[in-house]
Amino acid sequence: MIKKYVYGDPFFTDAVVKDIEKSEDKLPYFDVKDGVFTYALSEDDIVYGLGEQIRGINKRGWQYVSWNYDNPNHHEDTRSLYGSHNFIIICGKQTFGAFFDYAGRMEFDIGYTKRSLMQIKPEKNDIAVYIITGENEKDIVKQFRQLIGRSYIPPFWAFGYGQSRWGYKTEDDFRTVVKKYRENHVPLDMVYMDIDYMQDYKDFTVNEERFPDFEGFVQDMKKEKIHLVPIIDAGVKQEEGYDVYEEGLEKGYFCKKEDGSPFVAAVWPGKALFPDMLNKEAREWFGNKYQFLLDQGVEGFWNDMNEPAIFYTEDRLKNVLEELDKFKGQNLDLDKYNEFNGLVRSLSNNTEDYKVFYHNMNGEKIRHDRVHNLFGYNMTRAAGEAFERLEPDKRILMYSRSSYIGMHRYGGIWQGDNKSWWSHILLNLKMMPSLNMCGFLYTGADLGGFGADTTEDLVLRWLSQIIELLANDV
Repeated sequence: MIKKYVYGDPFFTDAVVKDIEKSEDKLPYFDVKDGVFTYALSEDDIVYGLGEQIRGINKRGWQYVSWNYDNPNHHEDTRSLYGSHNFIIICGKQTFGAFFDYAGRMEFDIGYTKRSLMQIKPEKNDIAVYIITGENEKDIVKQFRQLIGRSYIPPFWAFGYGQSRWGYKTEDDFRTVVKKYRENHVPLDMVYMDIDYMQDYKDFTVNEERFPDFEGFVQDMKKEKIHLVPIIDAGVKQEEGYDVYEEGLEKGYFCKKEDGSPFVAAVWPGKALFPDMLNKEAREWFGNKYQFLLDQGVEGFWNDMNEPAIFYTEDRLKNVLEELDKFKGQNLDLDKYNEFNGLVRSLSNNTEDYKVFYHNMNGEKIRHDRVHNLFGYNMTRAAGEAFERLEPDKRILMYSRSSYIGMHRYGGIWQGDNKSWWSHILLNLKMMPSLNMCGFLYTGADLGGFGADTTEDLVLRWLSQIIELLANDV
């Protein structure tokens, strides 16, 4: 059974697909006071869920924050990763599921501050809560999956082996990779293309010097039974003459500051604007841009940097540079050195910067931080809906770094910038069932790690774990 409870004026996230009437009963299990949801944990209670989070399958004993965050350091003290999946199952004295449908920042203290208490705190008390009861945990997951809709299924070839590495810059680099795989009799089905295939890191462009006949190159790879999977980033370069930028600016499809001026922040291409992914018209416009690569034979994509990640904003960079200028000629003792360092570190992904730009939804201005966790979801939704229009008879590979529950209907995810650490084998494996609970069936991590230096025994062990899981249908 699923019951819905509403507090304040929640934002409609499109996470659920079934229409559940608001219950007038008192919310069961939880005490609610001052916007905090408190549950009394018994000694043997296990808490499952939260999708993409660290610290194993049982989430008890730690603090987690739902706030999509560009975080390449997946340490044991991490509280946020790239996605927010606010579904939990409490299993023990009482067994039930709870989905907290909230698009902004929300904290989960699951028996950390006090072992016998779980406290869940949204930043604002505008939230819809779904309570799910059933015969057992599997039944609760089944009901939840029916509530949020069917999961995205990729093309068959996407279940093969893919090679991904940042730094392949030219057509020859990719051809060499494929050649080496074939020479060593290692199966290979796809090669991912990171930002260097683009012209000056601009979305929906190809560097013609590095790829003089891109369409021909795509077809050559297909003859080798290789699918190319290029990256698409969330930031659109600010550059006169660049059609995506000029069209989006003219039509008003980029996020704006409160005064109506464009919100400008830097990512890979430097200064960039962010398409308003919560605006239906802007989403359709951006989704149609994938046609450029579809027309050249591309059948798969990965959306990246879509938390959205921010290197710096124009306004913050200006202020920080002015402050840093004051340190010239000074003796930087401990306090001044920390202040100096803090100013530099404040540039990237500063939470205050997410409060200064807005989305336009049906003529209403919505401040970004209140719907932050929906950006990556709706970027991938833009692509998924476009594929249904542009390639209705073809299944396209699509996955994303950032996500929220509901995005599972349009694409999969990968688990971000993991490291070549033995502990990350276990971390990534334990993350997968939590993601599956939330509808993400196509998911995984960089085998061998994305960052740090791997070793032969680490890669072989990582591969053997995956093979063992597949063999046991896990």
